[in-house]
Amino acid sequence: MSGKNQKNTERQEKKNGKLLNTVILVAAIAVMAFSLSKLIPILLDYKMSEDTYRELVGEFVDLGEDAEEDTSVSAEDGDGYDWAAVQIDFDALKAINADVIGWLRFDDTEAVPVDYPILYGETNDTYLHTNLYGESYSAGSIFLESANAPDFSDYYNIIYGHNMRNGSMFGSLKKYRREENFYESNPCFTIYTETAAYRYQVFSYEEVKDDSEIYTVGYEPDEVYQNLIDTMVAGSLKNTGITPDCSDRIVTLSTCTSTGDNYRFVLHAVLIDQAEY
Repeated sequence: MSGKNQKNTERQEKKNGKLLNTVILVAAIAVMAFSLSKLIPILLDYKMSEDTYRELVGEFVDLGEDAEEDTSVSAEDGDGYDWAAVQIDFDALKAINADVIGWLRFDDTEAVPVDYPILYGETNDTYLHTNLYGESYSAGSIFLESANAPDFSDYYNIIYGHNMRNGSMFGSLKKYRREENFYESNPCFTIYTETAAYRYQVFSYEEVKDDSEIYTVGYEPDEVYQNLIDTMVAGSLKNTGITPDCSDRIVTLSTCTSTGDNYRFVLHAVLIDQAEY
């Protein structure tokens, strides 16, 4: 090959190389733009949903004179946080949506930002992706199992919430599994209703399949219910030293997990106190 032809070949190879690089760059930009076009609406959805619920807290939750926000407390009363002093404006909430049946609040809402109204729909799909105002959002609402009684009179209740990546809804519950000593600092939460405040202490948390027996409700204080409780204790990722008996009332908080579509992360908590209004 002559020197001239070799130079022409080299020039052509350089052009081809530049063209290939350009094609790769354009393709990468197109993929990035497509990804952003999908991601931005999701992030906006998360942000709008979170803002909506934060506004609800400011408008409808009164911590009382002695209650202090974001205070980590033990299962015992005191340490500056009076869970029974918290007041929820249910009249105003029900004026917005008659399906509001309660309010779920953890003691330290900085560590566990669960501070939401509890909805009760005709089915478990009613509020899966619908908020308090009837608007469609991926975060949906916190809601009680539709097969439970709406007044929390059942011995065993299940409350559902999405595992949001930004930590909203039940997204922060994963901290119990991932962070050492997190349970010790955050053992309790309270469910408020129009007539009473119910104080619960977590006694077990675990991963279960979505067809687990823990998703069955309607238990009575008998051996069958005790067997369920014993299964919860045995499956716990942490030995809390607490084993309820079949005369106790229990609430399970259920959310999705990264383990797989067929698995759920659940917290089981036992009623330890209540305050009547």
